[in-house]
Amino acid sequence: RRERRAIEQYINELHEHCNFWQLHRIELYYLYKYASYHLISPATSVASESAFSTASYLLRKQRSRLTPENLSYSMFLKDKLSDEFSI
Repeated sequence: RRERRAIEQYINELHEHCNFWQLHRIELYYLYKYASYHLISPATSVASESAFSTASYLLRKQRSRLTPENLSYSMFLKDKLSDEFSI
């Protein structure tokens, strides 16, 4: 019973947030666009699976000395280059 109330409360809060953005989408246009882009969760897990695949490729035995910082930079560049050149 307690869990059900918590779920209902969560759903009500989601509706309130959505209603807020619908009501203020014109006067807060740019913020609305930003929020609608960043508050939406992806429908698939393709992006995260791709990131893990890239990380495992970059961290193979031949690159065992790669620091976490350089791994992060490498993954960022691969992601951006893939978007830019459709690799």
